[in-house]
Amino acid sequence: MIVRCYLPSHSLAQIQRAFPPPHRVENASTWDLVLSDLRDRRCDVAIIDPCTDGGHFATDRLRALAVATPGFAPVPVVGYVSVTACAMRAVQGLVQLGASEIAIRGVDDSMDALATIVRRAVATCASARVVTAVGPPWHALPVPVATAIQMAFHRPERLRSVTDLATAARTTRRSLDRWLARAGLSSARTVLSCARVNAAFHLLTSCNVRVGEAALQVGYTSSRSLTRELYAITGYPAAAIPARLSREVFAAAIARHLVRHPQDGAAAVRSY
Repeated sequence: MIVRCYLPSHSLAQIQRAFPPPHRVENASTWDLVLSDLRDRRCDVAIIDPCTDGGHFATDRLRALAVATPGFAPVPVVGYVSVTACAMRAVQGLVQLGASEIAIRGVDDSMDALATIVRRAVATCASARVVTAVGPPWHALPVPVATAIQMAFHRPERLRSVTDLATAARTTRRSLDRWLARAGLSSARTVLSCARVNAAFHLLTSCNVRVGEAALQVGYTSSRSLTRELYAITGYPAAAIPARLSREVFAAAIARHLVRHPQDGAAAVRSY
């Protein structure tokens, strides 16, 4: 994973400890270089503190970030700040600009906590790509159902069954599948499979995690189950995915599985 930072030296050192080689953790020499890397997708994640080298620069930096990344950044942005008045104002600005996660120095920045925060940020950005690729059917869902599915993509280990997903959506299993069919989306079981595969893909490609570890983290009972579903959705064996499949192509593949084929949708709706 390529991690682009704009941080004071002690924070950079903690990121380097959390992401040792073969990850590449590099500190940009200027804010403009960070913005350029974000626009051109030259990194997998950006970890920034707008108050670096003095809080009087923070407002201008956030304004430049807003111009460089209208809507949301093409790669995930994580704020890593101290507990200061300047930093708290910067956090508000980062959240408004769509920062995926915030880490507070000395509070939740152990090596394990930082690794978890960054991985969650990568997964959140990835799910946003999937939503964009799916398009209108996603927006036809009731808000509780859409929120539950987003949770499945962000934290798949928390929703291990269709019953868990239906409970999170505040509905029954049957009604959940009915809503998905009406929106033109695949069954709840397929949605859960796509969510787990999505999280596993980004662990494998961005976080230097082995297949067995990825399977455990996202809720599979075995690495063989993950390997089988990865191949079914992407057409690639797990070992080949990091080198041969871009995030955009993968998001399109997930979207194809999430969207129900017209004949399947008609059959599903008739079954109710």
